[in-house]
Amino acid sequence: MTARPFLVGLIFSLAILSSGPAFALLPYIASETAVPVDRGRSRLDVSFQQTHWNEKPASTRYILRGELSYGLINNLDFSVDAPYAFRKVDGPGDEDGLGDLTLKAKIRFIKGREATPVSIAGQITVKFPSCDEDKFLSEECTGEPDVGIRAIASKEFFPVTVHLNFGYVFVGNPPNSNMDDVLTYSVAFDYLTVADYLHVVGELAGETNRNPNQSEDPLAILAGMLYDVDTDKVLSLTARAGLTKPSPDYGLSVGFRYLF
Repeated sequence: MTARPFLVGLIFSLAILSSGPAFALLPYIASETAVPVDRGRSRLDVSFQQTHWNEKPASTRYILRGELSYGLINNLDFSVDAPYAFRKVDGPGDEDGLGDLTLKAKIRFIKGREATPVSIAGQITVKFPSCDEDKFLSEECTGEPDVGIRAIASKEFFPVTVHLNFGYVFVGNPPNSNMDDVLTYSVAFDYLTVADYLHVVGELAGETNRNPNQSEDPLAILAGMLYDVDTDKVLSLTARAGLTKPSPDYGLSVGFRYLF
């Protein structure tokens, strides 16, 4: 068996086993790249995510997420993100439903070149309250819109590319609630291995807690790999672990990207 068919089989096998944020680009928890989709092209990202909380009552959340992006003009793309969530709790209380729809627009201000291989971009996100706020599918399911802004820098140190993200989310408060706005931050990397179709990725992602009664802020790490099927198709497999109490204790995600 050659290396490439073996890796494809490994990824799909792990995907089957694993199936038993924040606004982010696949495969990361919260990070985005500063490079937009090329003008006139589209990108479809589909992922299945599992996150688990051990705190009693223990719960597991599954999210099937689809994101479609389109390069409208040079250095500007638009994306729509639509999740469907399943929440399983020890004992009664299982729920499922459509999550909040998110629209994103990214503009690149500085394009990385050979002499200065760093790209700088800005992004605005708008979360529309399409979820059922009567269900406890996520803390962000408030029935109110959120608006976020983000600064993104991507720099290549071949064979490593690093992404830095800093953002701020203006949180919409539902009636009789007083949630805090959220400051987000993350650093992620993509390492192209000697097998030029296989990438190793990692991330550290955190944010301030929107719940003013919580003393700790969410913070998590991620590690995984990307497999380039060809120039237009990518498979991903990642695992995450929470570093603080508000974060999921652990999680798994598998995904597929298609450029067309």
